[in-house]
Amino acid sequence: MKRGMTLRIFITLALVAALLLPGAAGADPAQPSVVELGSDEVTVDPARFEGLALQATDPLGLVPGVDIVRLHSLGTDVIDVWTCGSVGATPDQIVAQLDAEVASYFQAHSRGRLTVDFVPKGTGPVIDRWPEDSACYQMAANNASPNANGVLLADAAWFGGLGGPGFGSSFPDNRRWAVVGYPQVFSMVAAHELGHTQSWPHSFTTVSGDDYDNALDLMSGNYGADGGGYGTWELPYDTAVINRYAAGWIDPDQVRIVGGAATSFTLQPSSGNGVQMGVIRSGSRYFTLGARTSSTYDPIPEIWEGVEVYEVTPCPEPEDQLFYCFGDPRFDMGLREHIPLGRVPFDPFDAAAYSKPLAHVISPGKSKTVAGRTVSVAAAANGAYTVSISQGAAFTDTSGHVFEGDIEWLANSGITKGCNPPANDEFCPDAVVTRGQMAAFLHRAVPGLPAGTATDFTDDNAHVFEADIEWLSATGVTKGCNPPANDRYCPEATVTRAQMAAFLHRALPGLTAGAATDFTDDNGSVFETDIEWLAATGVTKGCNPPANTRFCPDAPVTRGAMAAFLHRALAG
Repeated sequence: MKRGMTLRIFITLALVAALLLPGAAGADPAQPSVVELGSDEVTVDPARFEGLALQATDPLGLVPGVDIVRLHSLGTDVIDVWTCGSVGATPDQIVAQLDAEVASYFQAHSRGRLTVDFVPKGTGPVIDRWPEDSACYQMAANNASPNANGVLLADAAWFGGLGGPGFGSSFPDNRRWAVVGYPQVFSMVAAHELGHTQSWPHSFTTVSGDDYDNALDLMSGNYGADGGGYGTWELPYDTAVINRYAAGWIDPDQVRIVGGAATSFTLQPSSGNGVQMGVIRSGSRYFTLGARTSSTYDPIPEIWEGVEVYEVTPCPEPEDQLFYCFGDPRFDMGLREHIPLGRVPFDPFDAAAYSKPLAHVISPGKSKTVAGRTVSVAAAANGAYTVSISQGAAFTDTSGHVFEGDIEWLANSGITKGCNPPANDEFCPDAVVTRGQMAAFLHRAVPGLPAGTATDFTDDNAHVFEADIEWLSATGVTKGCNPPANDRYCPEATVTRAQMAAFLHRALPGLTAGAATDFTDDNGSVFETDIEWLAATGVTKGCNPPANTRFCPDAPVTRGAMAAFLHRALAG
């Protein structure tokens, strides 16, 4: 935290997200107009962030700033409810509706991990200016419940809604509020704005320039046919599955991170158990797969059922680590969610649109291409779907690399898992190989070597590769790194090309050998015999193509080159 820092942010760009619903055909001309926000600025007091852990702690590496994102999404979220102006209902009546249609929604989709406790409070004047400058908001702030986490203002003159997450635990200090017009589609808009208070962003196609062109998502259009006409569905739909994961309602072991190999799994809707989300990584972004089946708390048209696909871009963390994605035309805390398939915006005024599948949903019995992979969907029991994904690249950082084919072979053979756990979606082909990694590579590559008694090295205790190092010692492939004592292994030391030749010679002595290349730079090397053997087997040609007269024995081995050496040695 940088003390004394003032952050000025244009509200229309970043501080909050507004849901301004499209008017229905033949709308009442007396309908109140949308409050104009202008380009007001707010000064954000850095003291509001004191004590908050903003580091990314998501074990899957999908959601940056997850501590902030989950600040109010687990446990009990106490929301004061006020009416502003004459809305035709009391706070108690509004809370009764919220309990029945909104609190139950969050209870169901969180699978009991979030309870929203709406507290009826009082009535203030209609909001005719920026909400925090209004008398109604000030009354709510001055009379907040002792344990309130936020406030919802139901306003007679407001059409649509406005809301944002705030930062910190208690209202009014955290400035966590939502304004919702009453009575127009009140429950859906209230759930949408409360979704923003949980840091959920909009989802959109990027085609229409409209944040609300996704019919399927509570945090976008939430459209539905209304009595055969056009309108926005009153009850909230489910939201994109990544929002539920970001909220902490899906456990990491309920997420299937798709590797390079072909795979198949059963994807459950939010009401089910088992795998809830599939993830296909693609560079700095990823694609999520979520099951959508019409149900009480996801009342979508049956024609829209299937596996929805979103392209998610994690927001970069700025240097001060206070805000994520501020400056984007939407308020996106942590994530930006785009519709990747077809990118066809939904037209809520097209009656036929409600009886068609959606472009970003893979219907049962259909297949679509996602990040270069063929994703096929088949119906399963209880609203679940069987998802089959074709083989693809194992890692996001090897495309076009000179050793790409060798690395893919290494991954498909189970000899490597990746270089960035727990995600393991990168291989780091140009990083050097350590002695610890070399032990792991060989252990996975030739696990059946005869083993005796391992040396109890003094420097590998509790090391991530300790078991591999002990196995390597027990097979005689290594004696240690500090002769003649050899009581250390040096697991973090870099492996040179000469040392690599020795490791492979001892681990694979039976490789067929022909005539060796007489390299000019290995004469007198302690590993000269190993290097000549490696050349005779065809595992290496040299280090200076096309002449290949040198071996470069003291050069470090990169992970990409190691993949090539193992591929040639083991696959011929």
